[in-house]
Amino acid sequence: MAFRVYIYPGGSAGMALYSYKLSNALSDEGLQVTLFVDAQYELDDQPARFIKAKVLSSGNIGIRPNQHRIVRAINILVAHLLNWYGFYRCVRKERPQILHIQSLFYLVDWYMLGFFKRINNAKLVLTVHDVMPHKFYTRRFGRLELAMLQYMYDKADRLIVHAETNKQQLLENFSVDKHKVVVIPHGEYSLSRMSQEISESQARSILDLDDNQKVILFFGYIRKTKGIDILLKAFDRVAERFPGAVLVISGSVIQGESFSEYGQIMCQMKYKSRVKCLIEYIEHQDIPVFFRPADIVVLPYLQFHSQSGVLHLAQGFGKAVIVTNVGGLPEVVEDQTTGLIVPPGDVDRLAWAMTYLLENEELRTEMGRRAKKMAMERFSWNAIAKATIEKAYS
Repeated sequence: MAFRVYIYPGGSAGMALYSYKLSNALSDEGLQVTLFVDAQYELDDQPARFIKAKVLSSGNIGIRPNQHRIVRAINILVAHLLNWYGFYRCVRKERPQILHIQSLFYLVDWYMLGFFKRINNAKLVLTVHDVMPHKFYTRRFGRLELAMLQYMYDKADRLIVHAETNKQQLLENFSVDKHKVVVIPHGEYSLSRMSQEISESQARSILDLDDNQKVILFFGYIRKTKGIDILLKAFDRVAERFPGAVLVISGSVIQGESFSEYGQIMCQMKYKSRVKCLIEYIEHQDIPVFFRPADIVVLPYLQFHSQSGVLHLAQGFGKAVIVTNVGGLPEVVEDQTTGLIVPPGDVDRLAWAMTYLLENEELRTEMGRRAKKMAMERFSWNAIAKATIEKAYS
């Protein structure tokens, strides 16, 4: 009988891509992998070498625009409980050897993980994509919520983090046995065969960009901790020096936050006309439209306790990057080799870094080439799967 692994949940956006690539790679290693997804699984059109269990709700049951936040929260809670019930039924029937949890709704999951430990002998593996939830930085994070996270980390047999920095952050913020924490890098995010084949000139046409414009790209979920305000201020300085520079901001705003404060900053910018914003969720097949024409990809994050899928996307597309010295980002970017590392919140240094790369096209191109090579070798999913089996499953 093949070694059976359940991965829950399939997720959406970057998490969907991560779970998909990991599931395929583990299947290639001979494991029988089941990934739990919803009926509208966004990667359903992609070839899967694993089993897709479509037992989950998307979390949108009964949700309507302008719905009261309490009603909305109740609907999300009900959907989440239904997801766990569907997962529970499959676990009771199939008895997998590994339960690999990819993301947590900790207000419910702290109990569910304990419950699953009591009813099943499977090894419980939890990938800690974010050591501290993003909301930790934007509002008061109560003792009860921290206690829930602590409880879940206690129940796991193995905790996977993506960088040594993340491991240290986990050990510093929680009482966790260091021997059950393993570091397995985030895998590469090349999109070959997963997205539309599109040339750079076609992508520029779609985004209404001239062939001679230099494109600086910010891509991904928009939240206060991402430093977009710093990026806008730095770009205004760069734009004055480079008449052909354009900043493209693409991604959706997370629930509970607004893009309006960045709009206010743009109103005060001298070169606001050279900032293009597409504030909406980008489907995976449309991702190349933004990365193909990009000359530089910038991650100006202010606070971060994780690793970045956007960074791995940029490297997969062979782009030079500028990142800040937070979380696990410096462990992926080799400063002056595959990109530049600057301090978080520093407008001057960020402006300098963008200027430096725009001035040095040959260096920029070489950084992108090295980044792609590193992504395909050091962060290949084949290597990630082998490390997961060796360090987390065995």
